[in-house]
Amino acid sequence: STTSGHSIEEGKVFAGVGAVKAVSDLDAPVTGTVTAVNEELEKAPEKINTDAHTAWILKLELSDPSEVDSLLDAAAYEAFVKEETGH
Repeated sequence: STTSGHSIEEGKVFAGVGAVKAVSDLDAPVTGTVTAVNEELEKAPEKINTDAHTAWILKLELSDPSEVDSLLDAAAYEAFVKEETGH
């Protein structure tokens, strides 16, 4: 599992999230060193679904802050999801 001090790399799997029937990999959106992990999610992982805009998984010290420029903002992500799922 990912812990504080662990390095993650953009585009590489850093964790998995599970549901009743499946586990999905989470790909790192940026490269950096983990500075904190939200341990509360281990006890209550449903918070990601019920409060996705404020729940956090981990915090990073970025290796290359310019990688953030390629990330989608909330509105662009919502549009992407709608296009991909039709919802």
